[in-house]
Amino acid sequence: MFTTLVFHEIRPLAEIKTGMRPIEVADGYADSLPLPLYNDLASFTAQIDYLIAQQYHFLTLAEVLDFYKGSFSLPEKSILLTFDDCYQSQLRYAYPILQQRKLTAVSFVPTGWIFATPSAYTPEVSRPVSFPELLGMADVFTYANHTHHFHQRKGTIAARAMWESEADFILDLATCNQFVPIKDVFAYPFGLYDEKNVATLAKEGFQLAFTTIKGPNTKETNPLELRRNVVTAQLPLAAFKEIVGEK
Repeated sequence: MFTTLVFHEIRPLAEIKTGMRPIEVADGYADSLPLPLYNDLASFTAQIDYLIAQQYHFLTLAEVLDFYKGSFSLPEKSILLTFDDCYQSQLRYAYPILQQRKLTAVSFVPTGWIFATPSAYTPEVSRPVSFPELLGMADVFTYANHTHHFHQRKGTIAARAMWESEADFILDLATCNQFVPIKDVFAYPFGLYDEKNVATLAKEGFQLAFTTIKGPNTKETNPLELRRNVVTAQLPLAAFKEIVGEK
């Protein structure tokens, strides 16, 4: 059994308390990041240090793949760290903490959102990094598919892959894979998907796909519907311990 955590924005609490802010992305998609998808810097640091102190094994995607192939036995305490959307705060705040502790994580990249050149950190918006900055963080982050232009939604009920044709979804997956090194691992944008999306991923050779359904992952979990737990701002340590399976 292993637990997967997902982070989006890691920011100082004072920034989070200013409220929701719009996203500003390369392909022009307009949206706002919901506040439950933020985590404050102090809590994030404490959570990472807690996992280290408790001697958790920080999984790689290769180990998760091997677990589902039956060729890797999970350590008793196993955790997979994931990040979605590659916001500037991932570089500014999360990356140094993980790098200093010699940890690795997975970052799911909506490649159509990523800018060609770096720009100054802008706290008033949720802005992704640039392609050169992704390369600069590659000692910590392994990058995988989060769609190219399909990271779009209709409310909280549908993501673009659910209303577009399968052929267009496949084309978008292939476009994203031109930019990411891990081409058979996917995260559903906004955690929204349907059975057709799962079937398409299987047909296209994807080995793992991550949802935002809470809970741990076991050998019986469908590897194309893996569970992830969103860590929110100021989450009490007792609640964090529950998420990672501590009594």
